[in-house]
Amino acid sequence: MERFRYLMMISYWRTRMKNKYRLSSNAFEREEETDKVEPQKIFFLSVEGNATEKEYFEAISANRKALGINAIVDIEVLNRRRKDTNSAPEHVVELLEEYLRLREYGRESLVNDIPKNFVEKYGIEFIQNYLKGEGEISRKQKNEFVTDLLKIGYDINYRKYLDKYHNELDEFGILIDRDMQTHSEVDMTECIKYCRDKGYACYIANPCFEFWLLLHLSDVKKEYRDRMLELKENRKVSDKHTFVSKEVSEKAHHGKSGINFRKNYMPYIDIAISRAKEFASTEDELVDNIGCNVWKLVETMKNYKL
Repeated sequence: MERFRYLMMISYWRTRMKNKYRLSSNAFEREEETDKVEPQKIFFLSVEGNATEKEYFEAISANRKALGINAIVDIEVLNRRRKDTNSAPEHVVELLEEYLRLREYGRESLVNDIPKNFVEKYGIEFIQNYLKGEGEISRKQKNEFVTDLLKIGYDINYRKYLDKYHNELDEFGILIDRDMQTHSEVDMTECIKYCRDKGYACYIANPCFEFWLLLHLSDVKKEYRDRMLELKENRKVSDKHTFVSKEVSEKAHHGKSGINFRKNYMPYIDIAISRAKEFASTEDELVDNIGCNVWKLVETMKNYKL
């Protein structure tokens, strides 16, 4: 009976995943690196926030050498359009699974992912030549094709970029906030169970990702020992901030973006990991308790050896 209820909950939860094409990015090419080492393992991460989380983990990737992270391991944050504000747990999973479907196709079969009406309009040969960079296709034809697809939210160039990654050791996960104000306990529990069933890593920050940032900037256990309820409730304190994000902003002097990773966070990652271990760290604990398990991802990357 318990298993039946669980399957019914998951079935209902999945019906709420309705956005077919969300993978999208305006800038996704990595900077050229001297003596670049091709990663043998990549952590693909779908995140709730469209700014802070993305900037933080992209900075982790860009600064692996300085952080003592082996070049053979990397992290890739899945991008979506700036105006895509779908951030409920099921939508974070949805973006990850859109990528996983793409990954199953592979470059040779990527044409099967493209909407049929576009295949009929442009022809399989044209699309295959575009994907492979072959044939004589004018810039005008390329731009028309790309723009046409973007009208329905289908970013074919970002898909081509992502499609080059196919390491057997790759792992896949999501990062979500507990956020008591918007995410119900039921939603969180269903998300955790769904990820376990699918084999996805489920990283949670309670109350929010900024709590992980705050651990870089403060001995939270000591400094906020009399304000733990305020941390947990994390209520809005202004148009721009919740309680936790305001604390981070005042200490690090940044908003949702422009976090200045090298100055504010990179020197303090190890101590943030140590501080995080003083709080709840398992998925089930994090539904009701302050803490985060983001440190597990960072520590895994730092300790990874083939």
